[in-house]
Amino acid sequence: MEQLFLVAAGIGLGAIGLVIGRIMSEYGNIVTTRVFSLLLLGAASYMLQPFVETLPVLNVSFKVFSAATPAIFWMCASTLFNTHETNYKIHKGHYAGLLLCLGLGINSCVFTIDSSPFSLPHTVMLLCTIVLVILGMVDIFRNWQSDLVDCRRKLRIGLAFTSGGFLLFVVASEFVFGHGAFPDYLNYINVTFISGYALFLGYVILISRFNVVAESIEELSETLVIKDIPSPSVADKEWLDKLTHAMDSELYYRQNELTIRLLSDHLHIPEHQLRRLINQHLGYRNFNDYLNRYRIKDAAQKLSDPKLIRTPILTIAIESGYASLTTFNKAFKTLKEMTPTEFRRMHTIDAD
Repeated sequence: MEQLFLVAAGIGLGAIGLVIGRIMSEYGNIVTTRVFSLLLLGAASYMLQPFVETLPVLNVSFKVFSAATPAIFWMCASTLFNTHETNYKIHKGHYAGLLLCLGLGINSCVFTIDSSPFSLPHTVMLLCTIVLVILGMVDIFRNWQSDLVDCRRKLRIGLAFTSGGFLLFVVASEFVFGHGAFPDYLNYINVTFISGYALFLGYVILISRFNVVAESIEELSETLVIKDIPSPSVADKEWLDKLTHAMDSELYYRQNELTIRLLSDHLHIPEHQLRRLINQHLGYRNFNDYLNRYRIKDAAQKLSDPKLIRTPILTIAIESGYASLTTFNKAFKTLKEMTPTEFRRMHTIDAD
């Protein structure tokens, strides 16, 4: 059994090394890629711990780095699934979570932690892990409905059930057996899972034809999506005409809380087909981004109209389809690079 354990670990480490090498060589300048590579290194560190228990320096290094994995998971989820519409990137909360995990990891190496499930240091470590994993899960499913990239929607599910699920499984194991005091069979299960996960990633990234990394990372969207937009079939053209009519003539984008499912029901187009149409033929990766193009254009016309100078900005935002002024202001500034108030003031001066 121990020999199989070593073989599985070796295969897993090899796969992780190949995946990191591939994605870093092609997309190493992207923050998302670096954070995802750190997540894989955290998994490798966790897998290697049972093999270096007699080597103090390596044992401490791997323990501390693997302790930071929950925070890195949160950072990975936030960067991988951020959108231009939310502009959601790494922030102070991520760094605070990372420093907290590193501190707890160092503390567990310097001071002996009571393995009792109810000891205070042990409980704090488990609670921090749970909170950070849940925050990562929230970011994974943030804007789930509005994501138009099919492979990225599937990647959300895969990352949630593999990385997130595995981290929660480790938390449950540590609660039952105590901090790090796993039986041999549980170590076998953990190493086997990580190795299988690494092999699957290796197949998807290194062997399969689908460039999941490029299609999933938002920073690469412009060069990827706009590049080759296929000509629509007859059926697709009919659906695109219906979509255009709903937006340009019916002004259906003005519906508050409009989702792709509601639009699908209105157009009598299957939801997955509507996602494909907007993504493949119109070049959008996010449904909210698609809506914002219509809504902000509508709002900008009203804000620049001298006859509507006394109309409150909140009224214009609601009439354009926004449910709150905060969301409207954020979307407007993203597209126009100025606030609605600044935009109105500039066009009022030009009109004078």
